[in-house]
Amino acid sequence: MGLSQEQINALLEGTGTFDAPAPAHSAAPGPENEFFLKFSAIAMEAGSSAVSQALGKTVKVSHPEVTTQTFEELQPELPVNQVLIRTGYSLGEEIPSLLLIKDYDVAVIFDILMGKDGRNPDLEISDLQTSAIGEVMNQLMGAAATALSQEYKHKVAMKAPESQLVQLSDTSAIPLEFTNQPLLVLKYNFVIEGVLDSELHELRPLAKAQKLQKLLSGPSAAPAATAAFQAPPAPAQPQQMHQSGQAAQAAPAAYGPAPGYYQEQHPGGYAPGYYPPPPNPAFQAPAASVRPADFSPLVPGLPMQANPSLDRIVDIPLRVTVELGSTKLKIKNVLDLSKGSVVELDKLAGEPVDLLVNGKLMAKGEVVVINENFGVRISEILGPIDRLNHLRGD
Repeated sequence: MGLSQEQINALLEGTGTFDAPAPAHSAAPGPENEFFLKFSAIAMEAGSSAVSQALGKTVKVSHPEVTTQTFEELQPELPVNQVLIRTGYSLGEEIPSLLLIKDYDVAVIFDILMGKDGRNPDLEISDLQTSAIGEVMNQLMGAAATALSQEYKHKVAMKAPESQLVQLSDTSAIPLEFTNQPLLVLKYNFVIEGVLDSELHELRPLAKAQKLQKLLSGPSAAPAATAAFQAPPAPAQPQQMHQSGQAAQAAPAAYGPAPGYYQEQHPGGYAPGYYPPPPNPAFQAPAASVRPADFSPLVPGLPMQANPSLDRIVDIPLRVTVELGSTKLKIKNVLDLSKGSVVELDKLAGEPVDLLVNGKLMAKGEVVVINENFGVRISEILGPIDRLNHLRGD
């Protein structure tokens, strides 16, 4: 911010003042800051556990720094290449949310999903990598939604994440609802055990984020007794109350006087209504009868019965495909293909081929020849965790 000559002269003479420009971003207000810190801590603690299970490594997402900025103010602080994950919270209305993850971090996560150590990832981000990180974030958001619903006693649903690689220098790639308005910016420290120590950012439009706070911090459902304030029954007759009191004295129960029309004190004074009477301190609940459980003796040697539900679908046909390899070609190279052209695949000679069932990787094997026909000798059957690590982003 430049100064005019008059301002400079006034400052030198000691007769003028100069107000420094406000910082580019500021912390969220106190009560809001506390709410968003708690909300994000609950979400990311549950989400970290889900991602740890998917990657087979300990993942920690620390409590965030909370600030308010516009996207234009935040943009210079971020690396250019980011994977943008668009999601949101749904509590009767949608509260949009945008996650920004560095392209290198996405490459590391994908490398680990492929069974490697994540230390030398392939930095070429394709649709396969962005789909994989979308699936990982889907698991994170699902776990976060469950934890938030339990904490706030309010159903919190998450929008299925949509992921894409963007360059932040191209602002047209950023959804309009996240530009030209104040944003709630949450910066997390993102750590994968022994592999990665990085940051990720979550952005929410500030007005929508404040609405999220109101929806979750509003008054809870009124207790059943409160309903009595709206339409209290007619007062009981003195004779009825006297008889009820005699009945209570004749047979001690869990409560003192019988239910009736009482005056109960509240912050605003005494409010008439139909209330349960106070507990009787002399009442003692009968002792519970406890005895060991009786089990029938185990009979060894019983044959295992087949699953009748599985028997119903054993004759459904499945398409089994053997994938020798694949590659990527530019359109120019595809147009140059002709009879006799050789296409180099991404598999080494002698490397196991992939066996897919309905497009899902199920096993690996080696190619053999049987009576002049090709076949595959199975060398490895993938377990459920291995198949999860080879998801193709469906």
